[in-house]
Amino acid sequence: MSETKTRTITALIVAPFVVLCFVSYESLIGLVAAVVLLASYELLNISFSKIQNGSRYYVLIGVASSVAFPVFYGLSGAREGLSFLIAIFLVNSIVGIITIADKSGVWNAVLGTNLSILYIAGCLSFFLPIYLDHGPGNALLTLSAVWIFDVFAYFTGKRYGKHKISKTFSPLKSLEGVIGGLIATFLYTVLFKLVFEFLFDIDVMSVSMAAIFSVLVAVMGTFGDIFESALKRFFKVKHSGSALPGHGGMLDRIDGLLFVTPTTYFLLQFLKF
Repeated sequence: MSETKTRTITALIVAPFVVLCFVSYESLIGLVAAVVLLASYELLNISFSKIQNGSRYYVLIGVASSVAFPVFYGLSGAREGLSFLIAIFLVNSIVGIITIADKSGVWNAVLGTNLSILYIAGCLSFFLPIYLDHGPGNALLTLSAVWIFDVFAYFTGKRYGKHKISKTFSPLKSLEGVIGGLIATFLYTVLFKLVFEFLFDIDVMSVSMAAIFSVLVAVMGTFGDIFESALKRFFKVKHSGSALPGHGGMLDRIDGLLFVTPTTYFLLQFLKF
C-alpha cells in the first residue's frame, strides 16, 4: 500500500474520534492528555537513547509530569497553570540531574524532559483556554485548520514545489506548498465559520480575522515543522515514532499544531473575539 493511502486511511479512522472529543470540555481535557502522553513519550524515548541505566524511571516521571499539566491546568479552570508548569519544570531538572548524573547524555535527557513539558504539554494545553474563553468552534477550527494546511501544503508542494524553505531541516517544505496551504486554509476557515454558525448558532471568528488566522497557521505551522525536524536532527532520528501509520509518530503529526495553538489563543485575546 502506498504511503498516501496509508496516511489517508489513518486520518479517516482517527479524525472522527478526535472531533467528538470537542463536544465537551472534559473530553477535550482527556484528548489533550492522551496526545501529550504519546508525544512526550516519543520525545523522551529519543532523548534518552544514549542512556542505558537509571533512565526508565525518569522517563516515567517526565511523561507523568507532562500529562499532569493539562489535567491540572484544565480542571483548575485553565487559570493556575503557569505556577504549576514552573514547579514541575524545576523539579524535573533537579530529579533528572540527580538520577542520571555522571552518565553519558544526561543533558539530552534533561532537555528532552523539560521540552516535553514546555513544548508539548505547555503549548497543546492552550486548547483549553481557547475552548473556555472563545468557544468550542474556535478550538475545533484551530485543530482542523492545521490539518487542512498540512494536507494542501503537502500535495501542492509535491506537485508544484520548486523553492525549498529549509533544505537542511525540512527539505520537502516548499514556498509553493505553503502558499497552496495558506489559500486552502483561508477558504476552509470561511466555510467552517458559515457552516458552524448555521448549524449550532455559535459565533466563530470573523472573515477578516480568518485571513489573519490563515497567515498565522501557514507561518507558525511551517516553523513548527522545521523546529521538530531540527529536534530530530539533533537527536539523530528520522521519525519521532510510529504511532500513526503513514504519518510517523504523534509528535510528527502535531508539530505545526504546537506552534499554532498558543499563537491562536493570543490572536483571539488581542483582537478581543
